Amino acid sequence: MNKPVKKPRKAGPKENPVPKVTTARIQKPPIYASAKANRYFVLFLFVWAAILYGNTVLNKYSVDDEFVTNNPQVAKGLKALPEIFSTFYVNQQGNVGSNVSDYRPIVKATYALEYQLWGQKPGVSHGINMLIYWLLSVFLFFLLKRLLKDYNILFPFLITLVFMSHPVHTEVVASLKNRDEMLSFLCGIGAMWFILDYADTRKFRYLVYAFMVFVIGFLCKTSIVPFLALYPLVLWFFTDFPPKKYVPVVLIIAVAALAAMYVPRFFLPHVDRVNHYIENPLYFEKGLWIRLGTGFSALLFYLRILIYPHPLLFYYGFDMIPVVGMGSIMALLSFAIHAGLFIYAILKLRSKDILSFAILWYLISISMYSNIVALAVGIVAERFVFTASLGFSMALVFIIFRIFRTNPKSLTIEIDSRMKILAVVILLLIPSTVLTITRNRQWRNLFTLYQSDIKYLERSVMANIQYGGYLMRSVYTDSNFLQYGTVNEFKQQVIISHFRQALKIYPDNYQALNDLGTVYLFMTSKPDSAIYFLKKATDLDPGLQPAWVNLGMAYRKMAEYDKAIECYTHLLQVNPNNLKAIFALADVYNDMGDFNRALKMNEDVMKVYPQLEMPYINIGNYYILKADTAMAVNYWEQAAAKNPSAELCYQLAFMYKVHGDQKKAAYYNNLADELNRRAGK
Repeated sequence: MNKPVKKPRKAGPKENPVPKVTTARIQKPPIYASAKANRYFVLFLFVWAAILYGNTVLNKYSVDDEFVTNNPQVAKGLKALPEIFSTFYVNQQGNVGSNVSDYRPIVKATYALEYQLWGQKPGVSHGINMLIYWLLSVFLFFLLKRLLKDYNILFPFLITLVFMSHPVHTEVVASLKNRDEMLSFLCGIGAMWFILDYADTRKFRYLVYAFMVFVIGFLCKTSIVPFLALYPLVLWFFTDFPPKKYVPVVLIIAVAALAAMYVPRFFLPHVDRVNHYIENPLYFEKGLWIRLGTGFSALLFYLRILIYPHPLLFYYGFDMIPVVGMGSIMALLSFAIHAGLFIYAILKLRSKDILSFAILWYLISISMYSNIVALAVGIVAERFVFTASLGFSMALVFIIFRIFRTNPKSLTIEIDSRMKILAVVILLLIPSTVLTITRNRQWRNLFTLYQSDIKYLERSVMANIQYGGYLMRSVYTDSNFLQYGTVNEFKQQVIISHFRQALKIYPDNYQALNDLGTVYLFMTSKPDSAIYFLKKATDLDPGLQPAWVNLGMAYRKMAEYDKAIECYTHLLQVNPNNLKAIFALADVYNDMGDFNRALKMNEDVMKVYPQLEMPYINIGNYYILKADTAMAVNYWEQAAAKNPSAELCYQLAFMYKVHGDQKKAAYYNNLADELNRRAGK
């Protein structure tokens, strides 16, 4: 007999089929573990960013920070947004010319928002810079993780760490002005994320998102431009998106760049940026041979600071990178290195070799600052390698894996190989971290930065002018100089030495000549030396108005009044509204005994500028020289009523004290103290 086949027993209400339980338990942990691991990565990167740049919150303002922080436009807070979006990024009027250039409203807007929330606090601004760097690093890690999805997670993580820790980034993070580089890079990789979404889904809305993010990045800084070529590079290496479909992607991003570049020109005034030889001689050297030679020398510099980032300096310019032709040994060496890298990358392009990608990322990113494709202000700068350093970091980590014969695509890496790779990376990170933290301290303020760097900048004309100018301005705020007209002799010689060094490198620099003449005029008893340098400055640039004013003052000190009058008359023919020249000419007439003429010239200014205090101060000075203290005090009080200064108020307090009016003496003394307190003195 055949035995009846038993039917499987149904599970009771309290019983669960084993497969369902097992499946549920298998599905949840990987998702949970991945999310949990991501949170750990984010937390670790925050801690690492704080270790690297946490000490910057102690820093004050430094080079060019006045563009975005200690700035009257930004000080209006959010009310300034319409003005910020309708004006240039840089708008400076200086003694030797103006500097109006660039359009980066997004960056200025972030500082206006900061001012609205916290006021002018450099520590807050530096803290936000650190947070942006952390956010950028987190997003970069997840982008690399997405691109390198077939690789061991250790590979993109170590690339991110090496990138974060490179000391060459200190200029970008520790300098508030250079927030624009970080925001531009962040938008560049943000648009890349949406382009990858488009490649995966073919949904057009992701290209719209990429368009918007790219425009925002362009309005932060044009450093985002190399991404136009980096996007198709990424699509080729890390997606199966057909190359023939790259065209709409590139076109959309190109339209974004053109829109961001040309739309502002409809409402911004036309301005031609004045380029100076000491910033980049290639503006004036038109030969291709020279441009190529100097350009390849610059490329060699970038490789050097990525491999050996010391010393790092706040400015380079002429003559830190010599102007050479392609026959130069350094230019030929650089050409051989870069040509070799490019050939290797092209040969490995079809196989989608990761080292080929890293090299091409580097070469595309740095090409914008090579001085071959386009000229760069300062010739070279550390901030110029920010985007390119990602390619360097990727290549470095890949080479470390190869040294230990470890495939970065291996999902499981033997513990021995893992420990060796980590050991080498840690050995690289330790000096990088120390250099970064040390460099941050050098960015503490202008003085510490200049002091730490100037010993390496003997060949930089601009750096010597900037340091000499900084020391000269510090003299003008020194109490001994304000009260007694005396300058510390050692400081005086240091200032002179830096301007002379600038002229030794480039004798025809009218800015250094004017500054040196000014030092001799106001800080020494050598007006004849002042005349020598100021005449050379006016010969080089007859339109240099401050030099003509100072030259007239020097002749006045020498009692050569006719020559002084010639200087001011010439200047007023060029610019009849130059008040400095008008006041200086009036002073000359007063020195010559023509009191009435000096008086009338100042009174004429009063009629045109009724709220200007300077003519009242001048007339008061004339009356003091005539020993008429009552009239002097009368005019000085009118000046103080219009625009009080601490110096003028102390002078009035002294006069009233001498004449026994203690009440008014106390009033002006207290007012002077209050003015100094507001100025932070």
